[in-house]
Amino acid sequence: MSKWNLKNLYSSHEEWENDFQKLKLKLNDLDKYKGKLSNIHDLKAHFRQDTEVTAHLYKIYLYIHLKGDLDLKNEKIQADNQKLRILLSEFYKKTSFVSPELISIGKENLFNMMHKEQELKKYLFPMTKLFHSQEHILDDKQEKLIANFSISNSLPSLLHQSLSIIDREDEIVTLSSGEKIKVNSSNWSSIIKTLGDSEDRRKIFEATFKRYSENKTAFATTYQLVLNNLKSNYESRNYTDSLHSVLFKNNIPKKVFLNLIDVARENTASVKKFIKLKKKYLGMENYYTYDRFLSLSKENKKYTYEESKDLFLKSIENLDSEFVKFQKNALEDGYVDAYPKDGKRTGAYSSGVYGHHPYILLNHDQTLSSVMTLAHEAGHSAHTLFSNLHQPMPTSDYTIFIAEIASTFNEHILLDYLFEISKSKSEKIQILEVAINRVLSTFFRQTLFANYEYLANKKIAEGQPITSDSLSKIMIDLYKHYYDIDIEKEKFKKYVWAYIPHLFRTPFYVYQYATSFSASLKIFENIKNKVPGAMTDYKNMLKSGGNDFPVNQAKIAGVDLTDKSTFLSVVNYLEDLIKKLDLLLNI
Repeated sequence: MSKWNLKNLYSSHEEWENDFQKLKLKLNDLDKYKGKLSNIHDLKAHFRQDTEVTAHLYKIYLYIHLKGDLDLKNEKIQADNQKLRILLSEFYKKTSFVSPELISIGKENLFNMMHKEQELKKYLFPMTKLFHSQEHILDDKQEKLIANFSISNSLPSLLHQSLSIIDREDEIVTLSSGEKIKVNSSNWSSIIKTLGDSEDRRKIFEATFKRYSENKTAFATTYQLVLNNLKSNYESRNYTDSLHSVLFKNNIPKKVFLNLIDVARENTASVKKFIKLKKKYLGMENYYTYDRFLSLSKENKKYTYEESKDLFLKSIENLDSEFVKFQKNALEDGYVDAYPKDGKRTGAYSSGVYGHHPYILLNHDQTLSSVMTLAHEAGHSAHTLFSNLHQPMPTSDYTIFIAEIASTFNEHILLDYLFEISKSKSEKIQILEVAINRVLSTFFRQTLFANYEYLANKKIAEGQPITSDSLSKIMIDLYKHYYDIDIEKEKFKKYVWAYIPHLFRTPFYVYQYATSFSASLKIFENIKNKVPGAMTDYKNMLKSGGNDFPVNQAKIAGVDLTDKSTFLSVVNYLEDLIKKLDLLLNI
């Protein structure tokens, strides 16, 4: 079965609606313990109430966001999603008193109370995080005021989604052969890789990116709202800048981010070498950014979803039995929606909340890349299953910083297996190229986008104007530095900043792909080289959920992300892959 069975959550939409109304009633009493949290009995009662309402909210949210992503053009479902966002705003307002009041009790007094009650011990780390952020938490009235703006904070993501997907008309492109083909955000890259004619590739690319040019001012204004929201937050909460506000909560040292940026910027030689290699062996006079989808291999094998699933499970079958069990559970029938369809959200994700089996969204196009995506998302879901089993609700929600370790680890395992079983030169070339492209896209490209965010936020902090031209200029300079490509020669490419949804939805998210990729590569190498305890350490990290700060959790699995050498090892790995590929191409 390759579709979601949302009846695992609610038997009908009417049942969801009834549950939604019940949740609205529960919210009325959420502040009834206000002013009473210094009493241990009321503190326990508050946490019980919070747990009950949060569990109810999780289920309500999971169903409607999944249903909405299956059909973004369904206005009724999108209206229900909006109803939930309004309810979430009420939830934040009703609970805005909690953090200031807990802080007013004092760390020593609160922890003494909690250590005396077994029921409260599961909240010790969340309270550690709270007091870690103490200097940035405002008083009750100020927190309530900020909570009033929670709905508006989600507007940039909704505006971007409306401009780029919901209100988009698919383009019909006529190829040089006379064939007419429908192009959208989901299929354009898979189409390009099949086209030998450079003019056809250009047409597909421009059909995809023209909307970002046509709406450049709207996208720039939307991104300006993202930047202003970040600025308002860090100024209101007394952080030094946007980056500080994002990193501080999870105690991520700023040098982790800056070391990553530095290593990527200072080691682009291998990236440029690979581009030259492709130009040479594909006989290309000019190389454009969309040519990255062209393959050096002639392999064009297609993989159905079921074949992809079986291939991934074979790649892990000789690993630790508990690890294998959780990966299989992640891909159970009814919890994966595999194939693209009109109106469905693009991309892929795993969505999970405490108390429920996680759901995976794919847009499986039967390429080897989509097999990798399946393995990636299975890693996320298995991580959720590990965490939910071994952690209570308060510490079950792991950070993105750790999440991407679990997903990219699976990719390392699958690629290594594929190379091992490959029988022909063509297959080996294809796998090496996929491995190289993973480093380029996950480490270098995501770091380029993180660098863009860093520079764009500096502009807003310095009071510089935010326009489509100023945002494009950042991208033009970065592409020239990272790839030695002048993207002004490509119509619409300079608006790539408008194409990346994460920049609008979850600012300073993308750098974590690169840090996690670096960590998972180290973990994979330790396990492959049979370092004693490596798999046990890795599983312990997965089981730890969100019970510690993420840099500490990575150390559980044997990775120090404050050390530049962790990132430099990815650069060395890329250089080794390119040498192997070059050798094969010359045989």
